[in-house]
Amino acid sequence: MSRALFLLLMIPLCASASAAEPKRLTHDGRIKFSPSFLNEDEIGFVDFEKPTLTIIKRLNLKDGSVTPLHQNVDKQELEPAFSGDGRHSVFHRASGTLQTSLVIRDEQENEDIVIPPGAGFSGYRSPAFSPDGKLVVFSFADEEQQNLFTVNRKDGKERKQLTKLNRINNWPDFSPDGKYIVFGSTRDGNFELYSMKSDGSDVVRLTENRFQDVRPKFSPDGKHIAFVSTRAGNHEVYIMNSDGSDIRRVTRHEERDDYPVWHPDGRQLVVVSERNGSHDLYLIAVDET
Repeated sequence: MSRALFLLLMIPLCASASAAEPKRLTHDGRIKFSPSFLNEDEIGFVDFEKPTLTIIKRLNLKDGSVTPLHQNVDKQELEPAFSGDGRHSVFHRASGTLQTSLVIRDEQENEDIVIPPGAGFSGYRSPAFSPDGKLVVFSFADEEQQNLFTVNRKDGKERKQLTKLNRINNWPDFSPDGKYIVFGSTRDGNFELYSMKSDGSDVVRLTENRFQDVRPKFSPDGKHIAFVSTRAGNHEVYIMNSDGSDIRRVTRHEERDDYPVWHPDGRQLVVVSERNGSHDLYLIAVDET
């Protein structure tokens, strides 16, 4: 039996959710990460501006213009997220060798709350706002583990630990009603997706396969979750119901499709796609769900 046939037989059958050809949004081909909507007309994303510098940029969907979100950036900026009203951003910034600080910024007043990392190898990952904008959830990694926490957006204090495992827990995302958090974890071996109540209780496993399922994002109505999986042999984008049922494949390409984020209309996804070795943002319509 060929390896390709073996992989095909091992992959769970998934219906297709793709409805139309993707629309290319950027055209420079540089490596990109972590798109996130500021509002219906603007997307923030991380751009590899230089070999040693990643910065957050802003894409205007109306005119296609791309500009830096912040001026005079001289340290790595990574994984931005934005509050529902677009006023606040959260991201992590390189603050030393193998260290990142969490930055909560008032974009209107240009004021930062900076939460430094701990000693040694440590740092923040994958921050996101609660729907009401009052909390920031994130993953914090040290030399032993990587768990999920929340802090107040207003002052970066009242830190609360949500997971307590000597495993990797990452990519938290609040449901639109703020009651649940979906995330990825290696608690059962490889990366799978889980949901829990926003206080960290009642953890439920959503996916189960021997490949990696990562980077989950709730749809604006909370009924579906977009995520990335390697179950087809490379990184592809999928959607499923919020309870883990009815998994459907969105992208089908031999190169990488990654970092899905829902358009506010709930009918489209923005993804980072590799095509002919170039990396750009694409807008993909999905079937009515």
